[in-house]
Amino acid sequence: MLIFKSSGIILKIHKVNEKDFLYTIFTQEYGKIICQKKYSKTEKSLDIGYLIQFEIETKEDKKIHKMRNIKILSDFSPTNKRFDVLNNYLELLAMIHQNTPEWVQAYWIIDIIEFIHKYENITADKILLSKLKLLHILGTLPYEHTNETTNKVLKFIHTKPVSEIFKLGTIPEDIKKDLEVFL
Repeated sequence: MLIFKSSGIILKIHKVNEKDFLYTIFTQEYGKIICQKKYSKTEKSLDIGYLIQFEIETKEDKKIHKMRNIKILSDFSPTNKRFDVLNNYLELLAMIHQNTPEWVQAYWIIDIIEFIHKYENITADKILLSKLKLLHILGTLPYEHTNETTNKVLKFIHTKPVSEIFKLGTIPEDIKKDLEVFL
């Protein structure tokens, strides 16, 4: 049995039975992994989108690991509480879950989530830019577009970190439609 410490974002929760839960977690060091945890009335329950620090207890021949000593680092709680912001955030988590292979490291993905959790006035536009940055990290975001302004936004996303990308203002509707095509 091996024990590792890690931090990650909870992407999916599957209830196996009344006391057993499976968590799909994306970690910086190990990529996407599946961990099992028993429900405990004494601990705070975990939810999708929580950024956690935890220990992974694993055995060489097992695909499902156990987790313990969990500390919730942050959760997604936007100040504006708008449905479109929450929905876009959940879509971002679904993109990470569906598009990242198991055990593939991608340090920048956790950086995006951490930045979103810390950002004061998160908007649907900022989450859209985060989704596009994720596609860039995964290598599926095109570099060019026929619209000159959209092309500039794409190049900016390709070359800048998420902290710089979030400095962009409101995205005009026509550019937003051009960018949403890539999702």
